[in-house]
Amino acid sequence: MKKNKQWYLILIGVFCIQTIYVACSVKRSDRGFSKIQKYSNTVLAEQYKKALLSTNNDVFVPFTYLSSDSHTIKYRLLSPAKVKSGESYPLVLVLHSSGQIGADNVSQLGVLAKLWATPGVREKYPAYVIAPQFPTRSSNYVSLNGSNILTSSPDSSLNSVLRLIDSLKEVLPVDKRKIYVIGFSMGASTAINSVSLRPDLFAAAVSISGIPEFKAIATLAKTPVWFIHGNADTENPITSDSLLYTQLQLKHAKEIRYWEINQLEHTIYPPLFMEHLIPQWLFRHKKQENQLLYAPHLQAHTCQHLNLKANDVFIKPNKYSYLFHRR
Repeated sequence: MKKNKQWYLILIGVFCIQTIYVACSVKRSDRGFSKIQKYSNTVLAEQYKKALLSTNNDVFVPFTYLSSDSHTIKYRLLSPAKVKSGESYPLVLVLHSSGQIGADNVSQLGVLAKLWATPGVREKYPAYVIAPQFPTRSSNYVSLNGSNILTSSPDSSLNSVLRLIDSLKEVLPVDKRKIYVIGFSMGASTAINSVSLRPDLFAAAVSISGIPEFKAIATLAKTPVWFIHGNADTENPITSDSLLYTQLQLKHAKEIRYWEINQLEHTIYPPLFMEHLIPQWLFRHKKQENQLLYAPHLQAHTCQHLNLKANDVFIKPNKYSYLFHRR
């Protein structure tokens, strides 16, 4: 109880300070290029990060998905705190970096996932949050046409995760116009790969310090994407995102937002998890009904993995209820 009280006090204090800081220092344009100064209060950021990561993992329920191509994907599911009958909710896919590759179904619960479990975000931006854990790299990097620019391509396991999302949006009360994907590092690369593979599925994406792909520029130009990258990043150099942004501008992409963080290395810009910047931006975007694609070839085999208890509030008592397996 004492630990929870301290956690809330830290969050409340940081929220008040951070609201003032962000309002004064961050350009809030929904689109286009902005150069942002590096966040200077590293002590405050670390305190907030520590408090955020102390969120109980059990609020994210563990599951295992076995896809039709025999890929096993472990994942965690956070549901809205209150699911109201007759209402539908956004779905947010949170993709982890290479340091969280594994099979413990815990390591992937970093700050981008646990952000959605904070009381303020969960109340104001209720959503189903899916945090899968990849057993191997979900995105791989090579040189772009022999240059010093890196490009990415997805691993086959990403297809399994996309099938999982196709499954969940059919059995949960998900607003199909509001499905989003976010990630950091390898997860950011995979987020861009996801939009390239399934532009029909995602209403918007947030990519933090990733390596994009360049094979589907025209497709990416049609989806709102927010790129955030530090210009001191030596692990995933900013040059790839900068080139992609330039090419997207040439395609007259209207919904691209690009933040270059001055002197930031390969890490998440703290205001992204200390404030509500990500949910605020994502939830402003939604697909039109005519942009949604019904994919019966996917739905024939995607709902074969879950077996939730009858009293689980987010599962409708229908023919799909036998498809979930809690682990």
